[in-house]
Amino acid sequence: MQIILVDDHHLFGQSLYSLLIQMNDVRQVNVFQRGGDVLDYLENNHADMVLSDLQMPEMNGIELTAKIHEQFPDVRVLILTIDDEPYKIRQAIAAGASGYLLKDTDKAELEEAIGKLHQGLPYYSQKVLNIITSGEKDKSLINKELAQLSVREIEVLKLIAQEFSTNEIAEQLFVSVNTIESHRKSLMKKLDVKNVVGLIKFAMRHKLAE
Repeated sequence: MQIILVDDHHLFGQSLYSLLIQMNDVRQVNVFQRGGDVLDYLENNHADMVLSDLQMPEMNGIELTAKIHEQFPDVRVLILTIDDEPYKIRQAIAAGASGYLLKDTDKAELEEAIGKLHQGLPYYSQKVLNIITSGEKDKSLINKELAQLSVREIEVLKLIAQEFSTNEIAEQLFVSVNTIESHRKSLMKKLDVKNVVGLIKFAMRHKLAE
C-alpha cells in the first residue's frame, strides 16, 4: 500500500510517518505539507490513500479532498484532524472523504481505519459518529444551515463579521476582490439575508463571531 500524508505540522508529520511505515502492507509513505504538492505528485505517481489534516495553508483538507475525489477517484482520503465541528465533518464527507478520525486516536484505530479504506470500506470513529448524530433539534438546524456553506464561504463570513473590508479579506485569503464579492453574494443568497448586517447577525447566532 502506498500512502500520502499531508500535514503542515512538520513534527507531527514525521512522527506519523514513523508510525505508518511500520504498519503491515504499507510499502511507501510520502509526506507533504501543502495540498497543491499532493495534487502535483498524483499527476505522475500512484497512491492508494491520502491521510490529510483539515487546517493547512493555501488549500485546506476539504478542498484537497474534493479535488482528489474529482481528479483521482481511485485514491481514498482519510481525514486526520483535531477538528470535531459537526459541519466540518459533514463537509469532509460531502467532499468525498472515505474516513474521518480525530488526532486523539490510537495506533490500533488508525491501523483499522487504514485497513478498512484499503478494502474499499468507509471508516468513521465512534466519537465522530456520535458528534454528527447527537444534539438537540436546534443544533441540528444550525448544522444544516452551516452545512450548505463551503469552507471558503465560512472563512469569508467570519472575516465579514470581524468587520474587515472586501479588500482586506481578499488580501488575507490571497484571492481577488471580485472573488470575495462573489462569495458575499452567494452567502446572502444561501442564508436569505439582504445585507452585510444580516450576515453578521447570522455569524454571531452561529458562534462564528463574538
